[in-house]
Amino acid sequence: MSLPEAKAITAVWSNIPKESEGEIRKWHNLQHSTERLEGPSYIACRRYNTEGGDGKHKRLTVFEGVDLATFDSPYYLESRNNPTPWTQKSMGVIQDARRGVYELAVSYGERPRIEPPYTYTVRADPAEGAEEELIAWYEEEHFPRLCALEPVLRARLFRRAETVSDIKTAETKMQGKQEGQQTFLTFLELSDPGLLGGDAWKEAAAGTERSAKMLGKLEGLLREIWWWDFVRYAPGII
Repeated sequence: MSLPEAKAITAVWSNIPKESEGEIRKWHNLQHSTERLEGPSYIACRRYNTEGGDGKHKRLTVFEGVDLATFDSPYYLESRNNPTPWTQKSMGVIQDARRGVYELAVSYGERPRIEPPYTYTVRADPAEGAEEELIAWYEEEHFPRLCALEPVLRARLFRRAETVSDIKTAETKMQGKQEGQQTFLTFLELSDPGLLGGDAWKEAAAGTERSAKMLGKLEGLLREIWWWDFVRYAPGII
């Protein structure tokens, strides 16, 4: 399958009360993802469930776009400012929502042929003045070393787009106050998360002088493991 490179994404972390999981899943599958993907420049929507990690959220939803304009188009803003009754009802149930729009900074490796079963995400802030130095490290050393490990299929680093993330809409108000939005969001697509934390992983991630130094410049690290639950592609993409 040949898909465009996602140069921008919207990521939404959330929690769903257990008694409402079926209804929220139905809304998201049958209406919300379909409605969003009708917008210009969308590529796909993916939903993940937690497999463990540092975070408190149980669900992650990622919308992929060709570029940042995907997430401030007239269609998109009209949709977010005029939520359907089903969306209004569903967003009243969703808890602890955190949403951010991110732009691709580094991509290493080819898109996997099939949907990767697991995704490892890392949210972090760069130390003051270290942002560009860290991005260079991700591209030149960190991602190549991690992707040399067999279970790692692809690595991407996204940087939060403040202006687009902070656009106020009716849905923004329903999602509530957005706190704890780190600058960096890393995605590692995995065939098996069992290597995480093992000796080979530690060596690849921190086994050089440069890596040890750069890891010390990442603040507020939040590591989470997800398993793939759902995907829908935009019309005409495949």
